[in-house]
Parts: sequence; structure tokens; C-alpha cells
Amino acid sequence: MKLGSDVSIESLYDLTNKNSSKSLYVAVVIQALLDLSKPKFTKESNDIKLHRDQAHAWFFTSVGVTCEDFETVCHYAGLEPEKVRSFAYEVVNKGDVENVRRKLSSLIY
Repeated sequence: MKLGSDVSIESLYDLTNKNSSKSLYVAVVIQALLDLSKPKFTKESNDIKLHRDQAHAWFFTSVGVTCEDFETVCHYAGLEPEKVRSFAYEVVNKGDVENVRRKLSSLIY
């Protein structure tokens, strides 16, 4: 799966060039994608709902501090914010969320 037009999930590790700071910011983006794409269940905890809602706001808010934080994290991760937003939109709206979540999880766990 591609993160924008030029970065695949498989190449995110290589993108960080083994730079620990850059790796940290990439991990923040990946964790937010995992939170955003967590499947909904009727009896899920309020924490899961809160994390999903916060991740959604983080990716898709277009003004304010949340937007600035998102763009700053993307900058330090070496990712273009609009490409990350497009990828997040695809993750949420495509039918293959479990496969995407499995690939993302393998990168940070």
C-alpha cells in the first residue's frame, strides 16, 4: 500500500534513515492511523472511541492548533501532510482496513 504517491508502508522504515527522531514522528503517524482505523464495536470502551475521534480530528482538521500539530509531526517525519491525509482517508474508506492495520502494526510493534 502506498502512503501518497512515493512512499509505501514497506519503505517507511527506510525513510527514517535509522534516525531515531524521525522514527519517533513516523511512529506517531502510524499509531494515529491505527487509532483512526480501529474497527467499531457496540461494547467498546470510551477510551477506544476517544482515541478514534482524536485521530480523526488530528488527520482531518484544516485549521487551528490540531492542524498545526499534524503538519509539524509530518514535517519532522519527512512526510507531506496532504499525502498523509489522503492516505488516512483511503484507510478509513477502503474495505481492506484489517490488512492495512496489520501492516501498520508490524512497523511499530
